[in-house]
Amino acid sequence: MKLSPPEIERAVEMFAAQRRYCASAGAQTYVAILDGCIEDTRSGGPICDILTQWDGNAEGYLSLRILGALHRLVLDGKAPQLAAVFPSAGGTHSPEKAWLAARPAIATHREFILGYCKRPPQTNEVGRSAVLLGGFLEVAKRIGKPLRLLEIGASAGLNLMWDKFKIETEKFTWGDSTAELVLRPKWEGPAPSFDTPITIASRAACDRDPIDIKNRDDSARLESYVWTDQVHRVERLRAACKIARQTPFRLDQADAADWLELELQDLPMGQATVVFHSIFRQYLSPASETHFQAVMEMAGTRATADAPLAWLAMEAPDLRSFPNLTLTIWPRGTPEFLASAHHHGEWVNWRS
Repeated sequence: MKLSPPEIERAVEMFAAQRRYCASAGAQTYVAILDGCIEDTRSGGPICDILTQWDGNAEGYLSLRILGALHRLVLDGKAPQLAAVFPSAGGTHSPEKAWLAARPAIATHREFILGYCKRPPQTNEVGRSAVLLGGFLEVAKRIGKPLRLLEIGASAGLNLMWDKFKIETEKFTWGDSTAELVLRPKWEGPAPSFDTPITIASRAACDRDPIDIKNRDDSARLESYVWTDQVHRVERLRAACKIARQTPFRLDQADAADWLELELQDLPMGQATVVFHSIFRQYLSPASETHFQAVMEMAGTRATADAPLAWLAMEAPDLRSFPNLTLTIWPRGTPEFLASAHHHGEWVNWRS
């Protein structure tokens, strides 16, 4: 079965859109592969076999799924020619050779790639912990109680470990000097307040398709969606997984709003319950968004000074904008802007 001209153009635009994003992030290996995908789509090459059998749509992040599948082949040792040009696997950074290595891998492993594309991409960017840190410090300063952490859309739950990481900036250093993971964001604006010590009472999270980092297949899937040129992200993901394997926490498979309805029925006395998420809301349907908002507002009505509720969100207003960090604390319940930031936590612009 061949692609129709309109289908070809939709696929080309899908690859081109992902190419633009990869180019803006300096992921030149993926830029070259996506250029090849565009040419291959127009010429009827092996990538068309994937496109004709894809039962989703261009909005399903198919281009990102294909890149993840190729990276997974490399991580599993099934595509040695491609591994030779994938920096994350120790290969030489050679964008000019990337498509020459990717095209035969696509042709040889078509069924694997199709199967891999059936599940949505999973990322767990721990660089965001450097952004979230300021919000948690603000909660501790204002409430002064141990934190009960509830993360939604958590993937593997790695950002639950934010207090186990060390943060180094030109403005401040925070965390354990012996921490195995050090995050180094560029920090603009004043430093947050460090006056109140932080105690974590408990850690729990949910995701519709959670990643079990103790499972080798799951952890490799998580790693496959980190772009091969961004070796520093691969290294900090591996370090975060090691830390999480040593830290007790609960990760449930559940819809966020349904899960929160149960978790927020009772707000424990003497603790600050903190619901937090990062780059999560863009994946919600309108109905899910309405349900989620209602759950949070209803839980806010049950909050008291002895059993407060905080909502910390790192979210972009739209797909073309950088995220904002906002904080709402009940019983008062007034949203407050704290910072803007890079999606991966490479920089933070704290409020002045």
